[in-house]
Amino acid sequence: MLLHVGLQPRTSVCVLAFNCPEWFYAEFGALCANGVVSGIYPSSSPESVEHVLATSQATVCVVDDAAQMAKVRQVKDNLPLLRAVIQLHGPFEDFIGTEEGYYRWEDLFALKFDSALSDELARRESTVGANECAVLIFTSGTTGLPKAVMLCHDSVLMNAKIIDTGISDIRKEAEVTVSYLPLNHIAAQIFDGYMGLDNGSCIYFADRDAMKGTLVKTFLKARPTCLFGVPRVFEKMQERLKQVTANSSTFSRSAMEWARRVTLAYHQNKTGHPLKFWLASKITNQVKVALGLDRCRWRITGGAPVSTELKEFFTSLDMPLFEAYGLSEVGGAAVINRDIGNLKSCGKAFDGVEIKINEPNEDGHGEICLRSRSTMMGYLNEVEKTAEVLKEDGWFHTGDLGYVDEDGNLLITGRIKELVITAGGENIPPVHVENLVKAELPCVSNALLVGDHRKYLSILLTLKTDMDPHTGLPLDILHSDTISWLQNLGFKYSLLSEVLNIPADVSALDDANILVQPDAKIVAEIDAAIKRANTRALSNAQKVQKFALLPHDFSIPTGELGPTLKSRRKVILEKYATVIERIYK
Repeated sequence: MLLHVGLQPRTSVCVLAFNCPEWFYAEFGALCANGVVSGIYPSSSPESVEHVLATSQATVCVVDDAAQMAKVRQVKDNLPLLRAVIQLHGPFEDFIGTEEGYYRWEDLFALKFDSALSDELARRESTVGANECAVLIFTSGTTGLPKAVMLCHDSVLMNAKIIDTGISDIRKEAEVTVSYLPLNHIAAQIFDGYMGLDNGSCIYFADRDAMKGTLVKTFLKARPTCLFGVPRVFEKMQERLKQVTANSSTFSRSAMEWARRVTLAYHQNKTGHPLKFWLASKITNQVKVALGLDRCRWRITGGAPVSTELKEFFTSLDMPLFEAYGLSEVGGAAVINRDIGNLKSCGKAFDGVEIKINEPNEDGHGEICLRSRSTMMGYLNEVEKTAEVLKEDGWFHTGDLGYVDEDGNLLITGRIKELVITAGGENIPPVHVENLVKAELPCVSNALLVGDHRKYLSILLTLKTDMDPHTGLPLDILHSDTISWLQNLGFKYSLLSEVLNIPADVSALDDANILVQPDAKIVAEIDAAIKRANTRALSNAQKVQKFALLPHDFSIPTGELGPTLKSRRKVILEKYATVIERIYK
């Protein structure tokens, strides 16, 4: 079918669709035909769609529905290599199936093909090389548009195999799993696609609202035997369970609290009377049944930092989470923690994966480097960026900071790179988002995106004020840009303290505990500006939901700016931690 519509060797098939069986049909069909596969987030803007299609040199694009078709049709004239766009599900516009280059999946699926295409397919299959690119995973960069990680056939198969080996004692030959994480994400590709194919798994597909609250319904129907989820998925379960517990009777609440204490102690210390644990398991099993996870033997989480509290919560319900660490650039997972009693680390490297701490300090902390057969080939058409992270000796420099303890466990302590990784595992380029917001607000001097480990993005803003030319400290006097912006709203303020309703001199106060209270009209105008900026976001995940105004502008003396006037993100996040917590309450 793909050959019939024009798939060329070593060009890509891009899939712009929610998870469905056809996603895999298109993917594995393309690989057999010596093509390359790339997914596109369904929430992507037309600009992002064009970037992926152009970068991957797509000759075929498979889209979900009319909404996704409209995005591709809008940019198709800019894509001379794109020969065919295939729509999976209706409703269909009149041009599909009648205008050249636009097809319905069901029409193509019903066609009978001659032996010439079969012979061509066999010829292409025979030319597929293990070291040739199979999959492109687009991962965000600090400039906004994502880079294409090239993974060869050997890479994805190697990663699936080492994970299988690492959990072979708890993994069945034929698992039942639910596919719900976007299949353009490396984790979903490995866990749903390649591990599922290797083990003959039965895969259920969640609906497109899975991440909005319908996922448990699919779990109840499928009763999966295994589960991979980003931390946010488990956080949503935790929130729901806590709410149910809070609304239950005093007896039920007390019984569950007792069962959780007994179960946690049993798993962490392997102590306690077996009869107590058996009785506690009868109570916690009710939770498993309610979630549809009563058959689930293993649960892996990764793709974003995992809090100790989250792991402890699920361990107390006899559903311990195995934390995995990896990146698109290393082909998926590289490290896993199978030790239920160890809630602090990511665990040990899979067989075939090496870990090195580059330039460690006196405490052994440094940049985490990884090396294995599944490491990427490089970033497509990005030779210099590839050389920055992938060295000639095969070590990939992750940009993450950490250390390896005496037992060989990897612990992550921070990140060198500035990408914001949300609780849902989305990699967000902060500078791009910040610039979109600042473009809508001429009164704003500095914007700093917040969202690590969080459900959604928020942003810290400072209004422009004059600076003391001698000390470099921000003054209370408003900058002319700010005054002009306020005048357009009907205000005649000249001082920042008037705008924020704070003391004129805040130098002796704790910045994070100064409660700013701007006029409701100012708040509404900033909120409207952020909404305008969100219309140009590259995806829904990059949209800012909330903001906070800070009590003064950033400067070198107050610590927010470095000597080259770059924002010191870590310092700012620590300094205004109280403000950030108020945003997310």
